[in-house]
Amino acid sequence: MIAIKRDSEDFIASLGFCGESIVAREGNTIIVNYQDDDVAMLIGRGGEVLDSLQHLMRIMLSERLKEAGADLVVDIAGYRSKKASVLAKRAKDLAYQVLTTGIEETLPAMSSYERMIVHTTCSNIADIETESTGSGRDRRVVIKPKRNN
Repeated sequence: MIAIKRDSEDFIASLGFCGESIVAREGNTIIVNYQDDDVAMLIGRGGEVLDSLQHLMRIMLSERLKEAGADLVVDIAGYRSKKASVLAKRAKDLAYQVLTTGIEETLPAMSSYERMIVHTTCSNIADIETESTGSGRDRRVVIKPKRNN
């Protein structure tokens, strides 16, 4: 974990940023949360730059991750965790709306990680089911009333 912290900080420093990484392990996932005063450029619009940084860091740290038997999640100033909380609340609100109206709701296209958050959140709500539709970057989640067969 110390090597992952050092390597991730060196990588971010090579991009001209100076800050500190907090590295933690949760199950089979190593989370690197980078803290700095000016992080907007590292996050990018809708987290696109952050997704790219995570992809590059996974490649860069692939041997260390393989040795640790872990996956890597890169976060910048808690952006991903905040976004996940907001998305889970939105999914829950929409699920209850679907229960009330009986009309399915389709969320906008999102990443596999974001879709997993929606599926997991809604799986805890009785009489609701979710389904991923579309392909590639246009993949989205539909929240609908559970059909009684």
